[in-house]
Amino acid sequence: MMGTEQTDTLYIHDFIPVTEVEGPGKRASLLVQGCSIRCKGCMVPHTWKREEGKPVHVGELLRRIRSNHEIEGLTVLGGEPMDQAKALLPLLTGVKDAGLSLIVFTGYEREQIRDAAGEKIIALCDILIDGPYMQEYTDFSRPYIGSANQQIRFLTDRYASLKEQLLSGKQKIEVRLSTDGAVKINGLLPKELLEELQRELSGRAAEDRNDKS
Repeated sequence: MMGTEQTDTLYIHDFIPVTEVEGPGKRASLLVQGCSIRCKGCMVPHTWKREEGKPVHVGELLRRIRSNHEIEGLTVLGGEPMDQAKALLPLLTGVKDAGLSLIVFTGYEREQIRDAAGEKIIALCDILIDGPYMQEYTDFSRPYIGSANQQIRFLTDRYASLKEQLLSGKQKIEVRLSTDGAVKINGLLPKELLEELQRELSGRAAEDRNDKS
């Protein structure tokens, strides 16, 4: 599936202008839509079908990221970012040209990424987190990842001084409540806990709306 997409449009699931749970510091977070890997037990199966995503022009997305002076970098996850590598490449090049840091999550192993756009994306990364989620190796003892086979690769010196701190950190989540009462959670938790938390918070939000009506 890698390298078959348009080059000026990204299909995304969500864009978070500022988050503190998707890598070091304050970052923007881009969740692409569409995944050809579809790991068993995936925590976000609603990101699998690309056609269910929102098409966004790469130039507009880059403008939003570069105009945000609150962040130090961008984290890209999914879905599967490498399935839209050709469209992502100009966006991520522009992000790095602006002096921002870059973290990319992929369900492919580093050695499997051999197309030109994917290789160039890896060359831009400060941190690459690679490997599929494997349900039988579920492990939440390290931040950002869900199974023991996945690797956190520090590809530049940008966060080298934080390596020990980052690898020994704990999983974190953020909860956002929109004006229409929708609950959004980003970060990583076991699927069962994530679903339970989503149900509980959605229930509380509904009760609050009823009390105010």
